[in-house]
Amino acid sequence: MRYFLLLVVLALAIQGFSQVDTVVVQYDSTFTSIFARRLKDKRTAVKYRMEEFGNIRNIAIYLSSLEEIISGRKLYGVRIDARINRNLFTDAPVTHAEYIDEDELDTFIQRLEFIHDITNTDIESARYTEYRFYTRSGIALECYTGISRWRVLLLYEFDKIQMSTYLNNENRLTELIDVLKNVKREIITRRSQG
Repeated sequence: MRYFLLLVVLALAIQGFSQVDTVVVQYDSTFTSIFARRLKDKRTAVKYRMEEFGNIRNIAIYLSSLEEIISGRKLYGVRIDARINRNLFTDAPVTHAEYIDEDELDTFIQRLEFIHDITNTDIESARYTEYRFYTRSGIALECYTGISRWRVLLLYEFDKIQMSTYLNNENRLTELIDVLKNVKREIITRRSQG
């Protein structure tokens, strides 16, 4: 029995050392982005488009545009959606997705880069440390230490169900940063064209 317990403890210790850094993003439904408010406004006629820019683990990232039909005013945002959140016969979402407004995108990217740098340079991660950043819509970027390693999460919510995505390794965090930078470049290009 003692050898069995020793084996279990050793297996858990080895598993703890073999795990990689994690990133989580979270959403709190008490907040709403400007983009989502305009999209749901029943008093305004709008044209809505979305283009997929990437998939990272269980989330899909879209460039979303909203054009008011009468005024021609355009809004852009990043749509965070679950890959499983699709209707069987169309690509329309089954549940509500969340948005990062265009004016928050640079700050969100800077925060991701900050966390990327921290997880690669902080050698004191044995001490508990936590960072949290939120968007206007309540999407949260959370980074914390535990068992001498960093965990990074993206936390968000679909129809009042809280979801979290662990980005698990540096490559996924880098991929998320790259996808968001590509979306930002596309928004700048579209704004400059008219």
